[in-house]
Amino acid sequence: MSFVLSAQEMARIEKIAIGDGCSDEAFMQEAGRQVAAVVEKRAPKDKKIALLIGKGNKGGDAYVAGICLIQEGFHVDAFELYPKKECSRLNHLMRTRFEQRGGKFGDEPNYVEYGLIVDGYLGTGFKGTLEPFIAAKIQKANESGLPIVAIDIPSGLNGNNGEGSESAIRAAATVTLGCAKSGLFLRNGWNCVGELIVADFGLPAKYLKEAKLFAQIPKLPKLPRLVRNRHKYQAGYVVGYGGSLALSGAPKLAGLAALRAGAGMMRLFYPKEAKEEMHNLPLELIHCEWTQKLWQEELKRAKGVFVGPGLGRKPAVDRWLKKHLPNIEQPSVLDADALTSQTEIWPARVVLTPHRGEVLRILKLKKAPPDEELFDLCQELCDRTGAVLVLKGGPTFIFGPETLPAVVAHGDPGMATAGAGDVLTGIIAAFLAQGLTCWEAAVLGVTVHALAGEQVAKARTSYGIIASDLIEYLPKVFKELS
Repeated sequence: MSFVLSAQEMARIEKIAIGDGCSDEAFMQEAGRQVAAVVEKRAPKDKKIALLIGKGNKGGDAYVAGICLIQEGFHVDAFELYPKKECSRLNHLMRTRFEQRGGKFGDEPNYVEYGLIVDGYLGTGFKGTLEPFIAAKIQKANESGLPIVAIDIPSGLNGNNGEGSESAIRAAATVTLGCAKSGLFLRNGWNCVGELIVADFGLPAKYLKEAKLFAQIPKLPKLPRLVRNRHKYQAGYVVGYGGSLALSGAPKLAGLAALRAGAGMMRLFYPKEAKEEMHNLPLELIHCEWTQKLWQEELKRAKGVFVGPGLGRKPAVDRWLKKHLPNIEQPSVLDADALTSQTEIWPARVVLTPHRGEVLRILKLKKAPPDEELFDLCQELCDRTGAVLVLKGGPTFIFGPETLPAVVAHGDPGMATAGAGDVLTGIIAAFLAQGLTCWEAAVLGVTVHALAGEQVAKARTSYGIIASDLIEYLPKVFKELS
């Protein structure tokens, strides 16, 4: 597990560490080495590397990375924003060493000659509006079409709150130092980050104990353990309720995803009105019209439950939810139309999976507050009710009772497609049925779902991804994780 801090808080604890005797030069040397290691894996050997150098310590990090890359045989050129006399002490020191090791300097890069850009312009101290000449250089870098590796945060992005992202560097990868910064995930900051890589630059762990934490990037929980003599009920029996005349596909996706995520058996219940539409289901997906008697009988055997996909928002649905949700004793996932304004009428062990619009209904808000305030309200809800809340989006945040919120730094923009949330519902329900806690199932489910999206995009591009593609690629994700 690694942590997410505001840029301001990270700077504060780093300053304390240096005041206690830690070496800022040693920190910079290690940061540069970490950046170089990422660049080396991405940069073509037959092309030059361009270092974009600002006047602060981020520029010094870039110089160190450049020195390491020269040692590995790369041709590296540096392009400075400011004269030497305006640069920080360490920036000036690393510049001298870069020049001594054969590094070259230029006035304006002709990006046709380069294979990769290292962004060392602006660090975590940046706030406000970019100066026009810097904005122009960032725009040129973004329009070059080259992959950009940003150091710590993309230049032009506010590391505390994600503001400034419209004019910031659009990185292919961001090597964030020590801890990820909260601004990488807030507002449009996630649009600038690319692949997020958290790199240790040598800050002793004890200083994190003094920090105010924003979130965690959780370690991936282990996949449910398999035993050779298990039967289908031990593998996990999921019962689901969803569907309507107009929305029959959603529960089918959730049910099939539950099976692909390891559930040994899946029974889908649907309202009477949806009966005519419940055809052409996968052969493995048991399905039947909902009756109270059969529902209660199957719940006794079930280990995980989902409710909501495709139900619609009719008065009859609200009455069903109000009557039956509180009586479910099994760990459950509520999604879509089960997330009504009738808040907190939930099973005792529950994972809620709203998107941004649905969470406003749950919290009884008429309009969206700032991200920081919304997250506080989600945390308060979980602390009060014991629920786990998955706030779907790019990226997805997970809130649980009396625990630090988690952010899952994976996924692909192509996953913004109808039915993707239903697939997530089925995956989480399957993990609940296999014995994971609500928190573990949510973290593992969101991560597996996001990794599947990345796999689809890698194979087929981000354009035109559909929800069933995510189910198709689940086995590939499980193979890699296991």
